[in-house]
Parts: sequence; C-alpha cells; structure tokens
Amino acid sequence: MAATQVWTIGSLLTWTTDFFTKKNIDEPRLSAELLLAHALKCSRMHLYTQYERVPPDDQIAAFRELVKQRSNQVPVAYLIGKAWFFSLEFNVTRDVLIPRPDTETLVEFVLQHVRQRLEWPIPGGSTGEAAGATGPVILDLCTGSGIVPITLAKRIATSTLTATDISPKALAVARENAEIHKVTERITFLEGDLFEPLAKMAAPTLYHIITANPPYIPTKDVAELPPTIRDHEPRLALDGGMDGLAFHRRIIEGCRPYIHAGGMLVLEIQFDQGPAVQALMTAAGFFENIRTLRDAAGHPRCVVGQVVRS
Repeated sequence: MAATQVWTIGSLLTWTTDFFTKKNIDEPRLSAELLLAHALKCSRMHLYTQYERVPPDDQIAAFRELVKQRSNQVPVAYLIGKAWFFSLEFNVTRDVLIPRPDTETLVEFVLQHVRQRLEWPIPGGSTGEAAGATGPVILDLCTGSGIVPITLAKRIATSTLTATDISPKALAVARENAEIHKVTERITFLEGDLFEPLAKMAAPTLYHIITANPPYIPTKDVAELPPTIRDHEPRLALDGGMDGLAFHRRIIEGCRPYIHAGGMLVLEIQFDQGPAVQALMTAAGFFENIRTLRDAAGHPRCVVGQVVRS
C-alpha cells in the first residue's frame, strides 16, 4: 500500500481485497470491509456511501496496521474486538473463542424445544430455583464469551440462566456482553471447572436444560489446526484431551445431580464424534431419546439426550 498514493475508501477496499486474496486470507472482501470500517469508526454500509472520500492519514495508518496483522493470520474478530452470533454483536478478546455459526445448531434446538413446552413445572423441595419461576432454568458450561446463555436470554424472556467457565478472563468478557445486551439480571456467571461452582452451593439448582460447547479437538490434532485458530485462539478452549472427549465424558458423568428428570443435555461435538458421545450417554444409564443433530451444512454438530423420567 503505497504511502504516496491518494487513497479513497473505494481504492483501499479494492487494493486490500486483492492483497488478501494473494495471501490466501479467508473472505478477503469481508475482511477488508470490517477492518476499514473499524479503522474509520463507521459501519460497513457507510463505506459504500462514502466511496470516493479520502480518509485522514491517521486512519489510513491504523488501517494499514490492521491489514498487516490480518495478513499474518490474526483473526478479524480479535483485531476489531467484535463478532456476530445469531444476528447479535458480541465483544471478543483473545481470552475467548470466536463465535461460529456451528453453535447456532445448539441454540436453535434449545429454542425449538422450549417452544414445544407450555410450562416448566418445578418440583417441590429444596431445588434452588427462584420462587415463582415460570420459564426454563438453563445451565451453560464452558460459556466463553457468553454467546449461548445471552442469546437464549434474549430469545426466551421467561428463562433463568447460569453460566460457568474456568477462565476468569473469559467470564469478564461474558459479563460485559450480558451488560451490553441487558440480560444481567437473568444470568448468573460462576467461575469454576464445569459443575464445580455448583457443587459448592448448599442447595444446588436443578436445570431443565444443560448446554455446553466444550473443548473437543483431540490433543494431537491441535497443532494441525489452521493458523488463525492454532496460533491465536485460546488452547484452553480447544484441547479436548487425548480423544477430544474428556469434557464430554465429565459432563455426561457429572450432570445427573443438576438436571431435572425429563431434562435435556445438549453437547456440541466435532463432526465425527457423534457415535462416541451417544455411546457415552447410553453407558451413563439415565438418558433416553439420544440423538445427533446436524447443522445447516448437514454435518453432525450436537448430541442430545433426555434424562429418564422417574
């Protein structure tokens, strides 16, 4: 990008798209638009209404630095600090995974399941639910940036949610996103490993639905991931142990004290893990209606099991 050339918004987009294409950067035009809009502090739509405008030198310099980092495989989401999920905007940092459309399969299933329920009866006794609760009580494990519980809270007005994560930095991002989307009053964020923070409660809540997008990449495969993922996204949120199922195994084995009879467990998986996760649920001995859900592209994406009714 020659410093002496007069750069309009249009020419910046054209040059950068060509440059990214030569560098084999994914979605070169979209990357160029998002980075330029960020540098110019405007929306992508405004880029096209100001195509002939010449941005000031400091904004061009900021854009040039962003282009340099993107050409080194730094994900756009980390460069602009934003990502989108279910048409909602979320803040992201390098402490959390970048939201992906794959996880929408999990959210869509939960929304459909909730729509089919007319009520959410709460059994008597010390179950920990708030008195008078009428909607589903949902737990999200490995919550990361909070996209799953926040999206569910936005779409299910009667829901009450809890979200856990072992990373305090990830939880800070999730809490910030909950504040942005004005759902902090209905989501409780807890720091700890899976069910650990719940086990410390005197009267643990029973949940109607438990969701998780846990780490599921086998340890040996992490090094083979694309550089945008391998070199930049948190390994803590990627590495699923020797077979990629270390967290699925622990969630399935440990969920029973925290889920209602008839409640649903929904786990995101890698495309080839469906049979193994279904087998884990079957072996646990308290699930029925076990099945694998496919994403929009037809790939296996989640395994669902329903706790047997007493």
